[in-house]
Amino acid sequence: MANRKDDDARNKRIDELSMVGFELDDICSEIWLTLIAYKRLRFNDLHRSLKMFGTDISKPTLLEHLKHLVEQKLIERKEEGFQNVSYGLTEEICSLLHVSQEDIKEWFDDLEKANERLPPHLRLMKFDAKEFYDKMPETEIEREIDRDLNYTLVLNLHELKNFVQYDLKIDKKESDADFWKLVGNPFYRIHEKSIAEKCRDSEKYRKKLFEKMDILINELSGDKKRIQKS
Repeated sequence: MANRKDDDARNKRIDELSMVGFELDDICSEIWLTLIAYKRLRFNDLHRSLKMFGTDISKPTLLEHLKHLVEQKLIERKEEGFQNVSYGLTEEICSLLHVSQEDIKEWFDDLEKANERLPPHLRLMKFDAKEFYDKMPETEIEREIDRDLNYTLVLNLHELKNFVQYDLKIDKKESDADFWKLVGNPFYRIHEKSIAEKCRDSEKYRKKLFEKMDILINELSGDKKRIQKS
């Protein structure tokens, strides 16, 4: 009984926070989602991460939005030394977001059982990625490949810029740990993993992707054989 009451209280609090989240403006929503992904970031790192994912915002404006999120008790501000301020999710929200692998498995099992109890015409269809791409028109696959390649180039150019800045010691306060946390974060590489999954699910997508990459390599380099050897 105690566990049931705890679950009800937890779900109620999640609903309350969700309602607060729905009322946020676009910039506050982007800040909150970024901190959900990274858990805690220093002010400058947060500003860079937002710009990396397309939210162009000045530092004074970012500060105003952060103050609003702190007042809403969605994030907390922590001073860790002179000119070293970080922002992150509150302990309460971190605990609410934590879901064990057992909970996830139980949730999917319950969903599948509930689906099987429905009449056949009301059951949720299982998503088949291979079938989805087989039925997708070639023109749409090509558009998706163009979007994927464009975003891949954006991410890699951003990584190169950060590496050069770090190597030149432009930001003297940036430590090795901070740099590699930004560049090596698994969330940062999720786009490339999604492309690999699409290739695994669709031979048509993979062939067209490789064809487009070969075209780009030919256009960008006059010495393709040397690049292939390296």
